[in-house]
Amino acid sequence: MIVISSSVPNIEAILVKSFQKYAPAGSFCTVESPEAERATTVAAWFPDLEKVQQLPKLGLIHSIAAGVEHLNLNAVRPDQAVCRVLDPHHQKGMFDYLLWGVLYFQRYFDLMIQQQKQQLWKQYRQSYSHHIQIGIMGLGHMGGYVAERFADMGYQVSGWSNSPKDINQVKSYVGQEQLSEFLAQSQILINLLPLTEENTGILSAELFQQLPEQAALIHVGRGQHLIEQDLLNALDSGQLRGAIVDVFEQEPLAADHPFWQHEKIVVTPHVASHAPMSVVVEQILENDRRLNQGLDLCHQVDVNKGY
Repeated sequence: MIVISSSVPNIEAILVKSFQKYAPAGSFCTVESPEAERATTVAAWFPDLEKVQQLPKLGLIHSIAAGVEHLNLNAVRPDQAVCRVLDPHHQKGMFDYLLWGVLYFQRYFDLMIQQQKQQLWKQYRQSYSHHIQIGIMGLGHMGGYVAERFADMGYQVSGWSNSPKDINQVKSYVGQEQLSEFLAQSQILINLLPLTEENTGILSAELFQQLPEQAALIHVGRGQHLIEQDLLNALDSGQLRGAIVDVFEQEPLAADHPFWQHEKIVVTPHVASHAPMSVVVEQILENDRRLNQGLDLCHQVDVNKGY
């Protein structure tokens, strides 16, 4: 039995409808249902863990997304597992979004949009993929896929992560000791890091100062990675050329937030990529089956690492 739990009302409603559509009848319920006492897995997005942890048979806390930062991993018991959803459609969707973002800066569309507002006709010399140095922070399931795709298209690609990665045509930088070297050659910096205690606030003034002058940022990691005022300062000073921001510490973004009106920032409402709900339900059902049969789980998270 799978129990659905989300403190975000519209998300819980979407989950209920999705399980009704894609899961067998009687295989799921909400946390308020009497059947929840039989639940072995929770399908979660900002769940009410205090209530969920009272369920006597709960053995798996399953994120409905690739990230697990919305779960309080400190509240997970040693006898419980945590899993996430990973999917090729999700990877492809993220690459499509990032390719748009890279081309936005590569072909100077950011500058031409500003020029249009000024009725200014100015052409820029065309830049090709092999001219562009892309730096990707995070080379896991998503970042590794994206890095390989960009390299196959002829971009100069490097990546930064906690451990060495062997990806064809992608230069791997590891740990804090190699971060500065990685940043120094990243004309377009893409953040795909998972959120951990160590990297909270990593997109800061200190980091921006280590990028090439007039570098661009595409931020699709987690809202808590970014110190927002530091980004505004870097853009206003000319250290950074522009930014595309898809994730925010507070969502939805407040109507009076300065990002909305800043001419060098593109705001998108956390839409870079999502796995299809049919896949989300399928993977949670499969892991619940595996849990109850004592089999290895798919896409299990290291609770100590946070990813």
